[in-house]
Amino acid sequence: MGNTVFFETIIQTKGSSYIILIIIIILSVLLLIGLLIGIIHAVKNTSIAINDNNVIIKSFLYGRKIPIQDIKINETRMINLNQESEFNISVRTNGIGLPNFYSGWMRLKNGQKALVFLTDREKVLLMPVNDFIILFSMERGEEFIKRLPLTQNPRQPSD
Repeated sequence: MGNTVFFETIIQTKGSSYIILIIIIILSVLLLIGLLIGIIHAVKNTSIAINDNNVIIKSFLYGRKIPIQDIKINETRMINLNQESEFNISVRTNGIGLPNFYSGWMRLKNGQKALVFLTDREKVLLMPVNDFIILFSMERGEEFIKRLPLTQNPRQPSD
């Protein structure tokens, strides 16, 4: 190797550009940590309830209130995704997909749009709504379905 005759490093930027870069990196890491905490919370705390005239789904990012009159109660049923593959997820359009946990908006193999909350493929509530389908893993799905019509036509007070 020859002798180095001249050596210089690149001109260092003046001002606070390093600080801005460090702040951006720290904020990105904090955002990812917050998202991870939210996903863990969603796995443990996603719920479905019937209140008044609504079905309320509580979940990180994808929770919503659905009026009972928008639900196609006669088509609501329990399914096993291992046996009814047309309701399997084809494309995740806006959601979270981890092993044994799916949450968010998905496109199904039959082409329908679905709001999905899945942890168990064998015990899944299939609840069609006006514009999409809800898939929700639940233990007491039959009991949930039986209670839907009771809230749709509440008893009128007697005269």
